[in-house]
Amino acid sequence: MRTQSSHPAEEKQEGMDPGRLGLAWGFVISVVLSAALVISAAKAGITPGVSPLVVLVGWVSLGAVLGPRLKRFLAISQVTGSAGAAVTAGVVFTAPIIQILYAELGLEVPVVNVPRLIVASLSGALLGFGFVGLATRRFLTDPRLPAPEAVAADRLIETAVERPEERPRLGPSLGAGLVAGFFAQGAILLGWLREEIFTFTWHLRRIGPSGLELDLPIPAAPIYLGIGALLTLPTAILVFAGGLVNALTTGYAAAAGMPDTTFRWIGGAAMVVAVLYSLVSYLLEGRRDNVAAVDSGSADALLELSPRMRLLLYASIVSGAVLLLLLMVLAGAATSAVVILGGVALLLVSLLSGLGGLLSLQVGSSASPVSGTVFMGMLVLSLTALGIGLTGVEGVVLLVPLVVAACVAICAANDSSQDYKTMQLNGYRVEDGFLGQLLGLIGGAIVVPLTLWLAHEAYTLGSPDLPAPQASFFATVLQSLFLDAEIPLGPVTVGGALGLLAVGIEAAGKRRGLILSSLAFAVGIYLPSVIGTGIILGSIARFLGARGNRPASHGGILNAAGLITGDALASLILGVLIIAGVDYTGWGPATAPGALSGLGGGGALVLMLAAIAWNHRRGSAVNN
Repeated sequence: MRTQSSHPAEEKQEGMDPGRLGLAWGFVISVVLSAALVISAAKAGITPGVSPLVVLVGWVSLGAVLGPRLKRFLAISQVTGSAGAAVTAGVVFTAPIIQILYAELGLEVPVVNVPRLIVASLSGALLGFGFVGLATRRFLTDPRLPAPEAVAADRLIETAVERPEERPRLGPSLGAGLVAGFFAQGAILLGWLREEIFTFTWHLRRIGPSGLELDLPIPAAPIYLGIGALLTLPTAILVFAGGLVNALTTGYAAAAGMPDTTFRWIGGAAMVVAVLYSLVSYLLEGRRDNVAAVDSGSADALLELSPRMRLLLYASIVSGAVLLLLLMVLAGAATSAVVILGGVALLLVSLLSGLGGLLSLQVGSSASPVSGTVFMGMLVLSLTALGIGLTGVEGVVLLVPLVVAACVAICAANDSSQDYKTMQLNGYRVEDGFLGQLLGLIGGAIVVPLTLWLAHEAYTLGSPDLPAPQASFFATVLQSLFLDAEIPLGPVTVGGALGLLAVGIEAAGKRRGLILSSLAFAVGIYLPSVIGTGIILGSIARFLGARGNRPASHGGILNAAGLITGDALASLILGVLIIAGVDYTGWGPATAPGALSGLGGGGALVLMLAAIAWNHRRGSAVNN
């Protein structure tokens, strides 16, 4: 591990303190990223880890100006800048439950309650920040945890400081991705390009009462390709495999006259098995780690928390708990419900935020499906609510803000454990990043609810434009629990069996040093199959381009991030125009372009995949 003393010139530079500059810069990046990723999260159901991206943007923007002071600036800005995206995931995965459930019940769909959602987001952010901060030593003293995003960010910072000439050019990477993502998605929204350019169809006549049709669409959506290019190939393969199960289940359900939500139950049951396995492993490994730490007497001065910081962390937990209770009071909950549900929610957050932080360090925040741990927490809260007599739509309305807060807390843990590891790897006290993490979370907690309101008003949460896969799945479960009182045992049994198979594969891979997340497979089942197809295409392009290169390709990361951000930016701008009442229908073709739009979409797909591969093949140096 490198230490602070390895760069003494950093401390002797005059001018603005790089730590404070990192806080300011990171806060701006956090707000922009958290808002930009709202629509992408609602479309794809997956949010990538953004810490390496934040480091890259800081390096190419201010690297030449800061010189030796760059290291601390990058370390602080990556903690601050990535925090808001954690709030995006926490909110988008859960808050749309209300709108989707009302629509499925044929009721008048309510608007997004921005003030209440801000309170729920702040509650979760404060709770996650406090619990993970207090558990930092446990996470960061385990040498077996690979912490992939932290290692990637650490290598970027090391390269930026020691080899500044390798700073990537923004034009061919981030710039090209932004332009391609923006215009491709804009053309899709206006009808010039077809989003699903082709669909592979297989007719399986021997399956089901009358045979079934298995459809596998090929998308040209930039967001799916960009996310795939940021995921590891094994994770992308598992998500794609889940998508194949989704396509098979959807076809079978249609042929057999089963509900079109059958795939959600299969994915949910598989997820329960995967989460239980992860939770048991977390508890058992945590006990062994604590015993080993006591026996060895190991310690790391960088992980020590000052009394003042401990007080701040405890105050954060208390503040988050107060806001959590306030949410239930505002929803009209009885005193008994406030006490019982509030107590169970706090216990779950303390446990599941720890699990989220650990899973992130095991498989990376991009590959750590936090929706699985959230689903487990939601089930426990739901059963508790039913046990105290809460039922119907009113019970769901009371429950959802608690689920939002829990999900934000878990996502905050998912992000911060990687960020704090980066601080440690760079030789800084981990608590030096706590203020930045808190500021970034607060910024996201304010801007994300506003952006979600805009997205719903423009495109409607739960619609084909914004399917919000996690929230749609959670809404199906809550409807069955609180309104229908019926669980489809057949799909649940099938999903449980698939979950056991996935857990067996994960355990076998772990013995061979491979990360094969059973949760990634389960998430892929309830994501629309088109998402898995787009993700695997982007990941394959990255794999083919990166063969023989160094593991980290700076230009490739920037290009993938550009595709995601450009896609989201086009959707946001058009959303603003829709809310403003601008008639954009005349901007698209007068008639459906048919084969021409499919051909254009295919051309866009090939160009974006080629750009991903080329940026990874170029490596990271400026002049190669």
